[in-house]
Amino acid sequence: MPYRSLATLETWLSEFTRTHELGDLVRVVPQDGSEGADTGLIVFPLGRGTTTVYIEPIAVGDLRWRIHFEPREKEAVMCSAQVHAMAAELEMSAALCDFLEAKSAAHLESLGRH
Repeated sequence: MPYRSLATLETWLSEFTRTHELGDLVRVVPQDGSEGADTGLIVFPLGRGTTTVYIEPIAVGDLRWRIHFEPREKEAVMCSAQVHAMAAELEMSAALCDFLEAKSAAHLESLGRH
């Protein structure tokens, strides 16, 4: 799927960060696609790297995206300010996921696929 290419995701992430502050840790990384396909996923560290989520399409042909929470090795203990900061980061990851769904739909519509 062309909208999953590493270059496309980097362009979309760059577009999103023009109007949203994500910090310098959010990035697109290569993902092993089927049969060597050029795909990527977006990695979004939360809580200054204490937790990482990544964002990817649900399935080929599906316009929806999902957020995965990577497992933690140990429990996280935070003060209220840290929890508020992480909640804001979670909200931003959800906004990015919404943005990627909208961009995917627009991209496929421009190709004449609904």
